[in-house]
Amino acid sequence: MIRILVIKELKDLIRDPRIWIPFIISAIIMPAIGFAMGIPMKSSQEALAKPINIAIINMDVGNEAKKLIEYIKEKPDRLKLNLNVINEKIFTHSSFDEKFYREIIEYLNNNEIDVEIIIIFPQNFSENFIHREKLSIITINVVKDVSIFGGFRGLRVENIIKNYIRERYLENTNISLDIILDPYKSFTLSYLHGKKRIYYGDPSMLMSSLGFASLFLPLILMMISVSVMQMSATSMAVENEEKTLETLLTFPIPRTHILFAKLLGSFIVSAIGSIFNIVGFIIYMGIFTVFMNTGLFNIDTFVISIQDYIYITISIMATVLFTATLGIVIGALSSDVRIASTITGPMSMVVMIPGFFISYSNIGSFDIFTKIILYCIPLTQPMIMIKQALFSNLPIETPIYLVLSLIFSIILIVITANFFSLEKLSRIQRKIMRRKYKKISFKYH
Repeated sequence: MIRILVIKELKDLIRDPRIWIPFIISAIIMPAIGFAMGIPMKSSQEALAKPINIAIINMDVGNEAKKLIEYIKEKPDRLKLNLNVINEKIFTHSSFDEKFYREIIEYLNNNEIDVEIIIIFPQNFSENFIHREKLSIITINVVKDVSIFGGFRGLRVENIIKNYIRERYLENTNISLDIILDPYKSFTLSYLHGKKRIYYGDPSMLMSSLGFASLFLPLILMMISVSVMQMSATSMAVENEEKTLETLLTFPIPRTHILFAKLLGSFIVSAIGSIFNIVGFIIYMGIFTVFMNTGLFNIDTFVISIQDYIYITISIMATVLFTATLGIVIGALSSDVRIASTITGPMSMVVMIPGFFISYSNIGSFDIFTKIILYCIPLTQPMIMIKQALFSNLPIETPIYLVLSLIFSIILIVITANFFSLEKLSRIQRKIMRRKYKKISFKYH
């Protein structure tokens, strides 16, 4: 009998576009976001390599600023700088204040001189240079639009000037600038304490890989949980709206069979829908990585033991079962899809809060009592387990936590089966509808 009910439930879920369309949209929207973010970022990166238009106003009474200007003029292609030298004598103000800066900008605008950066060498530049003292240079950044990497173009000009000054200061010392900037070669490896493993190479790549995974994998599980709950609530509310649940409950079928059939049907469909979500997210990360021309993560760093994989899989299944049951409760209490959607909105936020909390938290900073609670609650258990498994091994008492999580899910199923009757559901739905109409009438009085 359960097999027939499960098949009936699967057919109903697959036939209803309100169930499977959200999964397809989720799979499409993540790559779309990847393109929407990646294309502007790629353009911004390409803009970094383009020549920069700069204007220089030389007020230096000596020759050192002139030498720096000649250095830039001799290597425009290599430095990628388009230089405009402005005669300082055309300006009436000589003190470095806002009036002087505004006069410079007004002159450039009036003469249609397009520049991104204005550099001013003060009168004492050569004097300080000769005495090897700290130099002062005024830089004006002309901001015409805003982009993510816009500030890096200014840094490029700044580094060119700094490297020139460093080379000049190192003249006749037989010391290379490369030695000063990079005085030693590093052979780096990292020891992951929790895994007792050694990783060779750049530690920043290891940390970015693990950090990325510990941030986004719990969020993926969170999205799956929310999708399962919304789908279960919608499918049950559809049956309430079309009165098919009332007909089903009048048959001489055990209520537990009906409930488990709906749970299994929701579980199977949500598993397929979750694959859509995960594939969409993987495509999103692939698009983003290609556009950024960098690796955000390295799969080689994700070393999780087979035992931990089994524990995490069981935990995810228990969580999906819990959220599916929660969705069925919401749908059963809703007389139509609109009410179910109204309830699942706030409930989704309740499910998402633990995901954000665990993603941005340092598990090592939790006390033992907090860890036990997070390991036992179905909504938080797989999220904290997968984050723990990335950096270390799961605790030895993990099977106990899994049993407690399953007990939570079973308790919710038993509670649901207890009121899963036509009389009780109708009575609760009428109460909800009366409260809704009272609020509406109060609003218009």
